Amino acid sequence: MKRWLAVILILFGLMASVSAQDSGDQYSVWVTTQDFSSLRHGPGTSFERITIIDPSVTLPAIGRTADTRWIQVINEDGTVGWIASILLVWSGQVVNLPVDGVNPEPFVRRAGAMGVTSRETPYYVDEIAPETLVGTIPEGTVVELVGRLGDASFRFWQFQIKYQGGLYWVGSWNIRINDGNYLRLLDTQYLYPYGRLIQQYSENIALALGSYEQIRSIWQRLDNGDSVACDPIPQTIIRTLTEGDVAREDSFLPAVVALDEAIRTINQAINSFDSICADTNRFLVQADIDEALALMDEAERSLLLAASLLNPLRVRNPLISAIGGN
Repeated sequence: MKRWLAVILILFGLMASVSAQDSGDQYSVWVTTQDFSSLRHGPGTSFERITIIDPSVTLPAIGRTADTRWIQVINEDGTVGWIASILLVWSGQVVNLPVDGVNPEPFVRRAGAMGVTSRETPYYVDEIAPETLVGTIPEGTVVELVGRLGDASFRFWQFQIKYQGGLYWVGSWNIRINDGNYLRLLDTQYLYPYGRLIQQYSENIALALGSYEQIRSIWQRLDNGDSVACDPIPQTIIRTLTEGDVAREDSFLPAVVALDEAIRTINQAINSFDSICADTNRFLVQADIDEALALMDEAERSLLLAASLLNPLRVRNPLISAIGGN
């Protein structure tokens, strides 16, 4: 079972979650720091740090790298700099931010992915739709890929490209990738409730699996008579699904129930270990171990069920048929 759970984890594409932030200001994309975050002169740790920004600070975003690993922001004092996107949540269409930023300091980067048009290729602004057609790109034109909507599981999906100084969308069926990995590109499924849930659900299962493996190992070692240190204690899991999206997409409800049950039993086993560690006057007995291992068995069953529902949900993604129809 443990090996099967590890295989399941490989199937998950992890992505950062999205947070909403309303503003009537001139900026369409805002980011909020989730931890103490270095603001740097350029997109990378080799660039000089300007300052450290506190958690929960919301700033306007004005640019991004091609792989969206770094976001260019304007600090509260007006300073322009870059923050690693892993430290941020954002609102708005970050994929539409200028690639390489606005008036950046000179830097050399490797493109996330490059492609060649395999035929005369229609290109579109904002989305692939008849009314957004801009023109056609000649066959054999090399373009940089800077975003995507979907992946190979869609059969047909879309690429955002950098072409003649602008950002446009083309069909994947017209592009032959000749360098890089397109899966590293930002997937704009997060803009749609169903796609958001797929990404968040995958992330939640991965988090649950990580805590499950840690606490399961602790209780198994205790069952074998080994001594176990109380520090560190595995992290309890807080489910992070957008409740409004769950209510809207009722096909996710059985999967969410299974996920919640897995999280409940894992957290219960973690809290049991934590309470024993905190009470210096209490001795661990076999009944404690048996109860925790029973919780681990329940958690494993729930995790397997939750994970088994992921691919069927992916296949039912309405974006698949919508994109395939273009």
